[in-house]
Amino acid sequence: MSALVVQAPPRVPRWGLKGTFVKPQQPAFWLFVALFFVGGDKSLGIQLSLAELPTSFLLSWVLVLLYAVPVAFLIYRLDLFEREPKALLAAALIWGGVIATGLAIYANEAWGSVVGKVAPDIALDWGAAIVAPPVEETLKLMGVVLLFLIVPEEFDGPLDGFVYGAMVGLGFTAVEDTMYFLMPVFASGVDQTGPVIDTFFIRVIGGGLYGHVLFAGLTGMGFAYFATSRAALSRRIAGFGGCFAAAFLAHAFWDAPLLDDVLANGGAAPTQTQILLWCTLKGLPFLILLGVLVVVATRSEERSFRAIVAGEPDGSLFPEPELRALGSLWTRRSARAEAGRRLGPAGARLMGELQSAQIDYAMVRSRSESVADPALERLRQRIRWIRARMVPISGAPAAASLPGAPAAATLPGVAAAAAPAWSPTHLAPAGGMAAWAVPDPSQPPVASLPPGLELVVEWRIDDWALVRALSGWRGWVDGRLLVERR
Repeated sequence: MSALVVQAPPRVPRWGLKGTFVKPQQPAFWLFVALFFVGGDKSLGIQLSLAELPTSFLLSWVLVLLYAVPVAFLIYRLDLFEREPKALLAAALIWGGVIATGLAIYANEAWGSVVGKVAPDIALDWGAAIVAPPVEETLKLMGVVLLFLIVPEEFDGPLDGFVYGAMVGLGFTAVEDTMYFLMPVFASGVDQTGPVIDTFFIRVIGGGLYGHVLFAGLTGMGFAYFATSRAALSRRIAGFGGCFAAAFLAHAFWDAPLLDDVLANGGAAPTQTQILLWCTLKGLPFLILLGVLVVVATRSEERSFRAIVAGEPDGSLFPEPELRALGSLWTRRSARAEAGRRLGPAGARLMGELQSAQIDYAMVRSRSESVADPALERLRQRIRWIRARMVPISGAPAAASLPGAPAAATLPGVAAAAAPAWSPTHLAPAGGMAAWAVPDPSQPPVASLPPGLELVVEWRIDDWALVRALSGWRGWVDGRLLVERR
C-alpha cells in the first residue's frame, strides 16, 4: 500500500478529452453488452419474484433509493476537478446492480455447493466469508476493468478508479439489499413492512458505510493506480495487489462470524446500539483506509490541476488563496460561505461560478496546444467578468457620495476606508457619464458623474472600467469615454 502514497512529480493529464461509452469497435463494449443479458436475466427474474409481495417490495426500493441517491451524489462530487461523464457512471451502476449481482448469484451458488461438500462443518459458519469475497470482488473489479478498456481516456488517476469502483459497488449493494430486505418477509409468508424496516436498519443505517461501496472503491482505486501511474511496475503491482487484498479482507471480515459476542443479548435480539457497534468495529478500519487513499488521490489531482494552470500568462486568474480553496469540498464551501458573509447571497453564487469557471479553464487548457486558444480566451474573459461583478460589492461600510452627484451615487457595500494615495489617471468627459454598480448595461445606472471629475482606473474588462473617485466611491463606467489625464 505504501506505493500509493509516494508523491511523483505532477503529471499534466488530458482532462479535456471526453470519451463515450458506446464504442461498437471495442470488443470490451460487446462483452459488456453480452454479460448484461446474462446477468440481467438472473437479476430480473429474482426482482420479479420479489415483486410478488408488492408492499414490501416497493418499500424496499424506496428505502434503497433514499440511501443510494445521496451516496451516488457524494461519490460524484468527491472527484473535485474532472468529474466523470454521467453516462459512464450509469454504466458502472448497471454493471454492479444488474450484471455483477446476476453473475454473483450463479457463481456463489456453484462455489457454495463445492465448499459445502468439501468442508460442510466449516461452510455452515464460514461459507459466506470463504465464497463471497473472491467471487463478488472479482466480478465488481471486472466492471471497472471493462470501463477502462472501453474508455481509457477517462482514467487519469486513482481517484477516477475509486469513483467508478464505488459506483459499481453502489449498484451491487442497492440490488442486493432489496433481496436481503425481503428474505424475512418471504420466510413469514406475509406481505409486511416490519421486517423490511428492521433489515434496513441493520444493512443501511448500521452497515451502509462499510459495504460494497467501500470494497469496490478500494479495488477500483488500486486498478486505476496500476493502469495510470508512472511508477515502476513493481510498485504498481504492489499498489493494485494491496488495494485488492484490503477489499478482500474487509469483505471477508464483514461476512465472517467474528465479533458476534458484541451482539449477545441474553438470547434476545440484539439492540440497535449493539448492531451499530458491531458494524463500526467490523468496518471502520477499512473505511479509514479508504478515506486516507481518497485524500491522497485528491492531492494528486490538485497537483495536476496546478501543473495545468501554471502556464497561464495572466497569473491574476488563479491567485494562491483561490487555488487552495479548490483543494477540497470543505474549502470550496468555506470560500463560498465567506463570500456570502461579505457580499450577500449574490457573492456566494458568484464564488461558485468563479470556481466552476477556473475548473472549466483547466479542462480546456489540458487539451489545448497553445495558451492563445480562442476557447481559453473566452474562459479568461468569463473569469474576469465574474471577478468584476464581485469587485464593486466588496467591502463593508458604504462610501461617501460623489461631489455633485445624487445620493444614488453611493454604492452599497463599498469600502471607504484605507483608500490608496490619490493620483488620478483619467477625467470624466465634458458631457459627464453614467456609472453602474456592475459592468452590466441591462442594469440601471446608479450615478451620473459630473464633467471633468478626476478618477483612477483600477480595472478594465472589455470596454468597461472600474473607477475610483477621491471620496473612495467606486463604480463601473464605459472606459471608451474616459479622458486620459495629462
